Amino acid sequence: MDSMIKSVLKQGIVKVVNFLAKIILLTLKPIPYSFLSDVIRYAIWKNRLLYLGKNTKIYPHVIIHSPEYVKIGSNVSIAEFVHMWGGGGIEIGNDVMIASHTVITSLTHDPEAPIYRRTLIKRSVKIGNNVWIGAEAIILPGVTISDGAIIGAGSIVTKDVPSNTTVAGVSAKPIRILNNKKESCFYPWGLKK
Repeated sequence: MDSMIKSVLKQGIVKVVNFLAKIILLTLKPIPYSFLSDVIRYAIWKNRLLYLGKNTKIYPHVIIHSPEYVKIGSNVSIAEFVHMWGGGGIEIGNDVMIASHTVITSLTHDPEAPIYRRTLIKRSVKIGNNVWIGAEAIILPGVTISDGAIIGAGSIVTKDVPSNTTVAGVSAKPIRILNNKKESCFYPWGLKK
């Protein structure tokens, strides 16, 4: 008799759990999956990074080594497959776009050392506000990219970049000074007023 009661209770519990699971799934159905994954990813990075601002989106497959030394501002977009080595310190301002496959490193080795891997040189990387970094760019240790700069796709940035300047190439060199930058010039999705 005792085993019969346990069996009935077990079946009842299974039915209640299944019913609750269906209610939860129906409630969450209108919320897009990507929204939930974005919220979860944001919460994880917020906990791991030195600082993470509001409305920042870090896409899947981003790797940040030593995240406790990395600060990321608000309204930043970091695309898939971006790789950062933060051990020397990385600071990213607000309204920054970093395209996929970009590498940002604040660590290097001593080229004069007899055995390279036994050395570690730390040089912080600073990226200002409203910076656009194109796909597959490489930002090397000690570089400062000032506000409003654009880094061309595939560029290797070895020196500081002045504000409102577009640089491109290997090694990146200035190719254009951005004059008359006004907020009203930027339209979402290419739409004009």
